[in-house]
Amino acid sequence: MPNKWLMFFILLISAITVSLSQLKISPVMGDVAAMLSVDANQASLLMSLFTVAGIFLSIPGAAVLAKTGSKNMLLILMGTLVLGNVLGAVTNSFAVVMISRIIEGLSYALIITVGIDMINTWFTGATVGTATGIFNTFAAAANFIGMNASVALYKGTGNLKTLWWAIAILAAVCFVLVLLVVQTPKAEAAGGVPEKGATVGEAVKNPALLVTCLSMFCLAFVLFGFITCNASLFQAYGIDQQSSAFYASLNGLIGIPTCIISGIVIGKSGKPFIVAILGAAICAVICFFMPHLGDSSVAYIIYALATGIVPGGMIMTSMFIFTPQLAKRPALIGLSMGLLNTLYYIGVFASTPVITALAGDNSSPANWTAPSLLMVALCVIVLICSVVGMGMAKKQKAEAAA
Repeated sequence: MPNKWLMFFILLISAITVSLSQLKISPVMGDVAAMLSVDANQASLLMSLFTVAGIFLSIPGAAVLAKTGSKNMLLILMGTLVLGNVLGAVTNSFAVVMISRIIEGLSYALIITVGIDMINTWFTGATVGTATGIFNTFAAAANFIGMNASVALYKGTGNLKTLWWAIAILAAVCFVLVLLVVQTPKAEAAGGVPEKGATVGEAVKNPALLVTCLSMFCLAFVLFGFITCNASLFQAYGIDQQSSAFYASLNGLIGIPTCIISGIVIGKSGKPFIVAILGAAICAVICFFMPHLGDSSVAYIIYALATGIVPGGMIMTSMFIFTPQLAKRPALIGLSMGLLNTLYYIGVFASTPVITALAGDNSSPANWTAPSLLMVALCVIVLICSVVGMGMAKKQKAEAAA
């Protein structure tokens, strides 16, 4: 078998490519709207379609993964990414581009599930945490690359379609690399006998997993509240649009090293639940201070960095590490991640509209009191679920050893 870190690198590049496909439109949304002869609100649908795909396809996709294997599923994801981007590149019809974005979204709906499944196939012990932490940087890395590369490619070529063709080419290269290099051994039960197939019904009978899924919904709501609404929060403090965008961007920038460090620490300590509990407690404090930051630029920077370090770096990395451990046998890892990701996408989908509605006219920091208290409550739920999940996981491990 090829070097596992080489295969992991191909997986990581594939995940970054998927996320780049999602984000390529965001920096040039106005130009895309003009190209397709639609308004900004209609153009924004091209972003939200990715999340909708995740809500409906995470569990069915994980069921297919359990039957086809993670390598075949990754090939399917890269193939649909090529197809979606080529279709988007050859049309100026808004309806057809929407269809192309749905096709692209198939890959985004399942890349986390496939990635975590592969990592737990290749790695054991402390290296699982390290690899998971590095893998969890793909969205932040894509955000940093995409926000700069999309504009540069468009301005350099004078053609928006270059963005679609660039992702199609990257996805095609990833497809070939996965086909030629990536290998995943078949899961085996005790005695070297191949494991029987997994079912959704078997996966949902795991109480610790269901508690973790509830926790993920709450975390996703809070995390994307920070990601999508921090700039608006800073503007409520009277900060200009450009400076607000700068402060908000610190969230993604700090996320890359934090995910890696968290993965290493969790892997070496073997305490993912403890990290999640600590992170949830800190995150509740961060949320509480949303309407109480004052007029200090230092406070804004600390707040923005904390919103990147804690929910995504500490808590989510922990969940990605301990969720596969909750699976009662290796064949259930993919379905367990599929269930987790379904609740993740639902939380993402609900977050921005609910928080924006609660913040109202955004005329002052006081408008953020209601969103703040809601997010504090959700952090408390994450904390409670993590404590309960840890107890269930210990009991489950003891029963398995008996």
